[in-house]
Formats: sequence, structure tokens, C-alpha cells
Amino acid sequence: MMRITKIFSVIVMLAMAGCATGPSMEALESQALLTGDWGAVEKRERALARRQARQAPSCSDGRVAFCEYRLNQKVCSCLSRESMRMALTFR
Repeated sequence: MMRITKIFSVIVMLAMAGCATGPSMEALESQALLTGDWGAVEKRERALARRQARQAPSCSDGRVAFCEYRLNQKVCSCLSRESMRMALTFR
């Protein structure tokens, strides 16, 4: 029983460490101003750009985001629901 408790507590601590957040962008920029090393700021900006590129665009009412991959690049556009319906209907 004691062994299970220890294993469970290790798993809980690992899960909590995985949920920890890093420093804010403002804190990174302040540190960069003091040290002159902008590497961490640039790394965070690249990560944010990658995250935004993976997200589909938000479309206006009545339109649906449609994404496809072309030459290893994700290309998204907003289509009307009717054109999506017609494209997906087999006749």
C-alpha cells in the first residue's frame, strides 16, 4: 500500500510540473533589456507564431474554415456552408 502511495504522489508531482507556466513575455523582455540577450524573447515569439499558424481562421457567421495541406504547408480559407455541403455531397 505504501508503494502505491509513493508512486501516486510522484505521478501527481510530475503532472503539476507539466502544468507550470513559464515567465510572461513582459518578464522575458525586461530580462533581455538588462542582459542584452534576446534569445528567450525570440524563442517565445517563434513558438507563438507556430501556435497561431496551426489554428484555423475564425470565419464570420455562415462560413466554415476549410484547411488543406499543400506542399507541407497548411492553407486555410473560409467557405460558405452551402459550398462545403456541395463539395462533400456525393451525387
